[in-house]
Amino acid sequence: MNQREDLHLDPEACEVSYKGTLLRLYPKEYELLKLFLDHPNHVLSSAAIIERIWVDDSIPTENAVRTHIKGLRRKLKEAGAEDLIQTVHGLGYRLKPLSGNTTKSDNSLSSPLMKLLALHNMEYLIVDRDLVVKNISPEVKKYSDYPADLAIGREVTLAFPELTGIESILLEILENQRPSFEIKEIARSCNSLRPDYINIYVMAEPTQEHSNQQLLVLFEDSSEKMVWKQQVVQQQNESYLLMIGSGESESGN
Repeated sequence: MNQREDLHLDPEACEVSYKGTLLRLYPKEYELLKLFLDHPNHVLSSAAIIERIWVDDSIPTENAVRTHIKGLRRKLKEAGAEDLIQTVHGLGYRLKPLSGNTTKSDNSLSSPLMKLLALHNMEYLIVDRDLVVKNISPEVKKYSDYPADLAIGREVTLAFPELTGIESILLEILENQRPSFEIKEIARSCNSLRPDYINIYVMAEPTQEHSNQQLLVLFEDSSEKMVWKQQVVQQQNESYLLMIGSGESESGN
């Protein structure tokens, strides 16, 4: 049961109620509300919403997303619920923070950093000193070769074995002995839906108390850069072979 104050969403019955009164939602409106309730601290772009909700359908336009959100807002208002869904201009949509909840959670990122990551199409994880996942961005699973093993409360190395064996380096980052660490151009292993190549960046996620510092792990799709590098190397090799072939022809004459 997903709940936000007087709003209840029952995933087993696929029903939504407000103060005991059922809301008549279209399937996409229901899925939209569930998506926001599942990710209350995230800004969801139209692209992320489309990828999650229109999995088996024809790909809609961003106007279709806006239309469904408008319909959901209207039905929530008619039921007496507050306008739960906020528009974050240039980025997407998110749940409105609860009244009085103005402090930053230890497991959520600041708004400026969220905007920066969205602009660079990067996903993230937050993990604690024991490398246990504390928070995940909505689309980070697509960067893992083992997405079924990625969940809050589980060790990050289950989903990202690339981080295995560097525990001492990660501890140095937490102790401010090293600013960051990166692993670049990691090739896809067994998940056909994962990008061909990814980059992983690890840095400390500051909190008020040093003892509570956590790691911020960023993921970037580097497939296009890697393909471009491979093409450059191939062209250089071909040019070198042509030069050798030309030199042998001249010497033979």
